[in-house]
Amino acid sequence: MITKTIHARQAGARLDSNVNTGGGTDDTAALQQVLDLAAADGGVHLVLDGAALITSLRIHSNTTIECRNPECGFFQAAHSDCALLINAHPSAGEIVDRNITLLGGTYNQNCRHQAHHVPPEVHYSKAERLVVAISFFGVENLLVRDVTVRDQRTFAFLITNWRKVTMENIRLELPGFIHSGNQDGIHLQGPGRFLVLRNIQGRTGDDFIALNGDEETNGEQSWAHPCATVGPITDVLIDTVMVDDAAQVVRILSREHLHDRITIRNVSGNYRSFGFYLSAWDYKRRGLQGDFGSIVFENIDLRQTKADYTYTAPFLFRIAGRHRSLILRNISYHDPVDDRYLVHLEGRTDIPDLGDTPADVESLVIDGLHLQDAGAAAQTRPYIRASGHVRRLVVKNSEIYCARGKSAVLLATEGDLARIDHLVISNLCTENLAQLTSDPGGKIAHLETSNVVSTDSR
Repeated sequence: MITKTIHARQAGARLDSNVNTGGGTDDTAALQQVLDLAAADGGVHLVLDGAALITSLRIHSNTTIECRNPECGFFQAAHSDCALLINAHPSAGEIVDRNITLLGGTYNQNCRHQAHHVPPEVHYSKAERLVVAISFFGVENLLVRDVTVRDQRTFAFLITNWRKVTMENIRLELPGFIHSGNQDGIHLQGPGRFLVLRNIQGRTGDDFIALNGDEETNGEQSWAHPCATVGPITDVLIDTVMVDDAAQVVRILSREHLHDRITIRNVSGNYRSFGFYLSAWDYKRRGLQGDFGSIVFENIDLRQTKADYTYTAPFLFRIAGRHRSLILRNISYHDPVDDRYLVHLEGRTDIPDLGDTPADVESLVIDGLHLQDAGAAAQTRPYIRASGHVRRLVVKNSEIYCARGKSAVLLATEGDLARIDHLVISNLCTENLAQLTSDPGGKIAHLETSNVVSTDSR
């Protein structure tokens, strides 16, 4: 098989638009004619050395779209109300489309001139589909590299039913922020296996990255698109994430499908409300507790700005549902702007702010917590709140520094469901910490401490 390389201008595309401001001639028909050659000839390599105004393009197997630089790419025509790009054979079952590559360029969805969902007259949870920027439903061997997505109407990427996905050097730009607009970044639903996300930067209005394997409303039907699926997500590496005032950073959502062998590391920048939410989001309605296997977070240094959600207290980590092994390693927490939780383990669902799904954790290890709280905000909440059940909780190799007068507590058990079978605290250095633990109901069955040094500078 010989893949044809075709330059867009040679195919009749005018490329007289602008990736930031739009305008120009609609090049959809000329570019789609080139992309359809992949189905006829076995593959195509489309090269753009300018910006194209389009409505939507369908991508077949064995297709590469290459944009020469960030000024090249696509601007979506107003009121297109659909994805800029979508695979040619969206599938909720068998994977049909394979070997798709996007290299370079800017994909601008022109968010303020697109509908949020279709049809727009119903609530989005009952709509046919969300209007996302780039969609893949049923894809294998997908590579996206050096791509900027700008002004997505809802999600920048929506990928479901996938295998072997790699996304590197991705920039998410959102000058057209719309409050409560579901302007997520990279949103993946299951089933999926073998995912690498590396060097993802920018801003979003909701989840920056979402591994929401079970994002649905009625049993197995996802609300995002008729072909969007739910299922397990396994074998994931997310490495180097830099957020610029993102509302939320990473959400992992499981109702009943396994989310396992997930590593998230080297995360920095500023966020507003949520850092990392491990969410089991269907306990009240159907009694589902989620299914989380082994998840590792390491090298985390996120700083807070002003929270913009009111339905829950802000947090760095929030943990719900069933977990087998959860490791938080080398976590930096500096001068919080409010008294948000560093770690919140959910508990009772009928008490405001205690949780949606009680945490049930086999093993939680916090190794290398660097907490330096010299900010002006009072710390009325404990840094770690255990309202659910943890069988083995280890806090080790950490330092806790609080400004004088904070009255801060490192770990507190709160609520009827709170229980820690075995708590180990070792190699810990603290200064001005009011209490190491607060356990008024005797919910900690066994506490073991070693090499704990506390200093009170008052």
